[in-house]
Amino acid sequence: MANWTPISGIKPPIPIRDFAGVYKPDDEGFNLADNVFTELINFCPDKYPAITTKPGYSVIGTFGTRVLGLGAWKDSELHAVFNDGSWRRLNNDGTWTSLATGLNTSADWSFCNFKGNLTEINLIGANGTDAIKRYNGSTVQNLTNAPSGGNYITTQANRLYCAKENSVLFCALNKPTDWSTVDDAGEIGYQTTNGETINGLNAGYQHVTAYKPSSMSELYGTGPSNYSFPVAGSDIGATGNKAVTVKDDVQFFVSRDGIFRYDGGIRPTKDYSVAVYNFARAMNPAQLAKCVAESDGRYLYFAIPYGSATESTTLLQYDPMHGAWYTWDGVSITQMLRVGSKFYIGDASGRVLLLGGTTAAGSAITSTAITKPFALDSIARKQEWYKLWIVASVPAGSTLQVYASGKAAGNDWTLVNSLTAASEIQYKELLIPTTSLRGANAVRLKIVGTGPVTIHELTRQVRELPMRR
Repeated sequence: MANWTPISGIKPPIPIRDFAGVYKPDDEGFNLADNVFTELINFCPDKYPAITTKPGYSVIGTFGTRVLGLGAWKDSELHAVFNDGSWRRLNNDGTWTSLATGLNTSADWSFCNFKGNLTEINLIGANGTDAIKRYNGSTVQNLTNAPSGGNYITTQANRLYCAKENSVLFCALNKPTDWSTVDDAGEIGYQTTNGETINGLNAGYQHVTAYKPSSMSELYGTGPSNYSFPVAGSDIGATGNKAVTVKDDVQFFVSRDGIFRYDGGIRPTKDYSVAVYNFARAMNPAQLAKCVAESDGRYLYFAIPYGSATESTTLLQYDPMHGAWYTWDGVSITQMLRVGSKFYIGDASGRVLLLGGTTAAGSAITSTAITKPFALDSIARKQEWYKLWIVASVPAGSTLQVYASGKAAGNDWTLVNSLTAASEIQYKELLIPTTSLRGANAVRLKIVGTGPVTIHELTRQVRELPMRR
């Protein structure tokens, strides 16, 4: 009876089942953890620790060629301003009603809800050019006595605040139409040596933060008798008013130097966003004012003009629960807003999009994941991939393609397997041929889904070859 000699150098299988998002490295990524991807486009963490195709969207309205503002009255009624000069309300039946026309066709809008001594909660809107407006549940009209040129409207401690050049202006307590009473209403100057003007206001927990492109200060207090205005960061600012959002009383914002979080009272930090720092530092410097930030209550979203893009076409999604980042593309985002349980996006084509569904307004979504280069204990050691398999769920009509490369960088990809599901497949083991990967120092995989797909596991088994010196 013959004895079989086992193949030498075969390592135990290495499974990856807890995917942790994207990490954009400075080098090829050899030292990254196995469970992060160097590119992860149009996947999301909805089925964490698996990765799954991002949600799609439907188009619920198109007017003009750009959305300039999204606001919500009482967190239930969506309002939008378009570059055709119109302010419109989305009705319950899905139609739109025009509430105002003749507005500026290029200035972005900010909104907040406020009542004070008004008879009804009003949606207050400002763009720094038109008169500050208010919507009372039926009509849009000018906010009486509001400061001309006021912008970045927000509310804190029963006052309205806006900015004009280098000043933060505030109304009298509970009186949104009184901006002039001495010792009640007024303004506070915010001067910096570089001459920058205020480009954003955000009401956080017990304070209002005023932003400039390269600095930020906080306004504490409830009125002129006890206001203080300390500097929060003399070299950190925001790219613009719509690049700031709040989640769980913490401010998150896009700066020219990264994506920061600010808990108040201490210097803003960006260590949580190190995985996407190389996206942030590669933003188009001429288009920084187009950055947009928002939260849907579960995730945070930051739309940026990446590379040479002239619009914010790259969306960075952050999952605070697991500390993981994801990237989306396909929409030129100008505005984002959560209204109740719904999430809306305004884009540079004048469309208002409602996030949800499995297609991009009827078109299949393409998602791509590229792994780090997998190597052995030394990058110099050759390896053979003995076995490779992926466990995935693929609905009927969706396609999953797997490419491989024996190079640590570049686009030298070989298609090694493809699957189009005729009927729904759950937890399918997809074996990947490995003949093209023999004798490589480093191996990368690219997974491409067309339509919804979910990746649950990626397992490799490697044969280690002797080192030659």
